[in-house]
Amino acid sequence: MRNDRTETVISLTEPQSGPILFACLPHSGQLNAVISVAAELSRRGVPDLWFACDPSRRDEIEAAATGTPLRFIPFACGPTRSEVDDFILEEKKVGPRDLSGLAHWISQLRHFEHRYAEYRDFLGIIDRIRPALMVVDTMTLAPLDAAMTRGIPFAVTLPAMPSFGFTLPWLYPSPIAYLPRRMNARQHLSNAVFKMRSSLTLLTRTPTVAFAVKRRILGIKNASGSHDAYYRAAQLVLTSSVFGLEYAFPVPPHTHLVGAFLPENPPDRIEDPDLLEWLDRAASVVYLGFGTLSRLSRDQIRALLTAVQRLGPAHQFLWKLSKEQQDLLPPPESRPGNLRVESWIPSQLSVLAHPHVRVFVTHGGSNGFHESVHYGKPVLVLPAWLDCYAIAHRAVDSGVGLAVGRPAEVTGDELTAKLTRLLTEDSFHRSAGHWSQRLRAAGGVTRAADLLLELRAGLPGAASDTAPDSP
Repeated sequence: MRNDRTETVISLTEPQSGPILFACLPHSGQLNAVISVAAELSRRGVPDLWFACDPSRRDEIEAAATGTPLRFIPFACGPTRSEVDDFILEEKKVGPRDLSGLAHWISQLRHFEHRYAEYRDFLGIIDRIRPALMVVDTMTLAPLDAAMTRGIPFAVTLPAMPSFGFTLPWLYPSPIAYLPRRMNARQHLSNAVFKMRSSLTLLTRTPTVAFAVKRRILGIKNASGSHDAYYRAAQLVLTSSVFGLEYAFPVPPHTHLVGAFLPENPPDRIEDPDLLEWLDRAASVVYLGFGTLSRLSRDQIRALLTAVQRLGPAHQFLWKLSKEQQDLLPPPESRPGNLRVESWIPSQLSVLAHPHVRVFVTHGGSNGFHESVHYGKPVLVLPAWLDCYAIAHRAVDSGVGLAVGRPAEVTGDELTAKLTRLLTEDSFHRSAGHWSQRLRAAGGVTRAADLLLELRAGLPGAASDTAPDSP
């Protein structure tokens, strides 16, 4: 469905107001959204675009430019891949109610020496590029701090349900407590206790207090690293979803829910001819994809294989699974005949867009969830961590899918029953189609790019016209 909205187009003969600098962690969950927005500005011919990220993502970022170039700046930041993996494994062991995994993750984010070194490095990047505007992922703290110190206008991308970033009303369910929007008395009590436990955990099991004290002494404006403080200081906040799919709550007027971080007409052609032929031949396909960081346990893989076997041959299964995780599978000759395993699929969008793909089995990451609904495909959520539990409830409440209640204890029987419902009950496909239209109407990266260009056009002047503050 095309929108009637007219996009903001840049003329290369018009005077520009200075560079736009993007910054993001290298993890795909954050990076994909920021790259999509940068690529849209490149497509429109916006000049002077810069992108700071880990050197490992350089080729991907530069290749995303289809018009003006994205000039890459090496910037290593944030917890490493292994640290994130450790967190996910811890979270899967204990589930959302135990806060050990959250404490581990926050401790990595608030490692003072690492984050301060990144902050100093990014001050140098700003002083060299002198951007008029910055676009920064919500989890990439050093560039946000540096922008506030230097007085650079900035926009924040939050590629998640907005409830995962903002301070919420007291009666709103905590997005990591695995609670529905309509809570009974017992659930309200559980929500209140969980919020208090979360606050106590942050104070006693993470370096939150010491982190804030040290940063305040050094004059960093948002000493606590509060996301709300970053959002208040930002000129624009771009976040996923639409209210109705997300549980509604008040957001500031400069916050915009843009649906899925996808272009208005994303490429949906499958470049692998063998895979395309396989999808074309199959009457019904279930796609399994659990993100680039999430790792399944041996028991979870066994349960999934049981469901695959029971639902064949009527339904084929395409499973994107890393080579490391494939070691947990039986040998190819012992696998179900209706299963195809790929270690890498260049474009998940092209798979979800294929008309024979009926259901998406996911860990509940925000990008994958919104991409699936964007294409009108119901989801089965096997939640992995943090906001994945919130997305699981939203999938159920909106009617676009089902969720596994205890992912660490999932069985083949449960997966078979829930996949059977998703494949046979029309209500899930009708709901997914409805929310697909709503997400597309929100505008995606087309709307995000319009808002950024409108913001830059209204700025009083480029950053290069003013002297930077001292750190």
